[in-house]
Amino acid sequence: MFDFDEEIDRHGDGSVKWNHFGPDILPLFIADMDFRAPQVIIEKLVEKARFGVYGYQLYDELNKLIARWLRRQYKCEADEQWIVLLHALVPGLALTTSMREGSVLIPVPSYTGILDAPVKTGRRSIWSPLKNEDEYYQPDFDDMRHKAEADTRMMMLSNPHNPVGRVYKEEELREFSRFAKERNILVISDEVHSDFIYENKHIPFFTLDDYAYNNSITLMGPGKTYNVAGLPFGFAVIPNKNIRREFKKAAYAISESGVMHAAVAEKAYDGSCDDWKRELMVYLKGNRDFLEAGLKKISSDIKFPHNEGSYLQWIDFSRLLGEENPYRWLIKKARVAMSEGAAFGESDANGRRNNHVRLNFATTRARLAEALRRIEAALNA
Repeated sequence: MFDFDEEIDRHGDGSVKWNHFGPDILPLFIADMDFRAPQVIIEKLVEKARFGVYGYQLYDELNKLIARWLRRQYKCEADEQWIVLLHALVPGLALTTSMREGSVLIPVPSYTGILDAPVKTGRRSIWSPLKNEDEYYQPDFDDMRHKAEADTRMMMLSNPHNPVGRVYKEEELREFSRFAKERNILVISDEVHSDFIYENKHIPFFTLDDYAYNNSITLMGPGKTYNVAGLPFGFAVIPNKNIRREFKKAAYAISESGVMHAAVAEKAYDGSCDDWKRELMVYLKGNRDFLEAGLKKISSDIKFPHNEGSYLQWIDFSRLLGEENPYRWLIKKARVAMSEGAAFGESDANGRRNNHVRLNFATTRARLAEALRRIEAALNA
């Protein structure tokens, strides 16, 4: 048994989450967890630190380990040659957008790293809002076909979806692939939350069909799953050798993973953390259910989608707060910090809006209960 109810005081340790706001603010924003990493990872880091020599390292065995993990996890074909190791995933997103001229299509809302990547590399973004039908978000393929332009050569996806918590179904993913094939579009699929699945199943984009196999870059990593975002590491799965060569060329100036980062990845993908991950998923599913029930109890006017994957909950307070910014209201009135909806490209036919916040429920049940108590008290004040 692992203790996910342990309350760890992270004030003063340099944590962004726990030191960005004052000590009276309960932080439920940035996407890291409030749990200790698995003990086997901690022990591996201690072992490496004690060794005392941190020179350049060969990573061939790590590629093999990740390929074996992909085959075991998803029952799919995966060759070690397809794996390109990355120091972190956000640089990987930026690298991909630098590989093609032209515009980049992004279903929104979406993760800020995806929204930022085209801008940072001088590309133009085209946003296509997801359809929200009774708090169930779906891709709007008609809108995507209408908005895609002659120079659109790339599409960036998030699956499981950050921030709305969808796990795309196989037919939805196949439709993304058909759409991309129609326009010869390279698909970038950010799948960093793929271990957090409560409903449906996760399907890596590169496994879908021949077009996806030959025209996609799938990004994954252990940072979210094992709460090691401060030791960044990721990898791209690129079956097409020409695209892989192009990606590596674009990545020439990106440093390799450090010794400690690679040590974390080794334990993340060799199976030794599987028991910890299984118990984590039980706890997080309990948190999700507790949060959903708590929000409904506070008010039926708080709207949110049922979370299928990730530990991030997208919440609409507009029926209660009207035009008031929910992010600022929650900090000022409830003393709870979430992520601001506008940062994720929240938009509609009238342009950008700010009705939502994103809540991180990867914390202790007691802290989640306290957040709900504060929100209810503020609404009733």
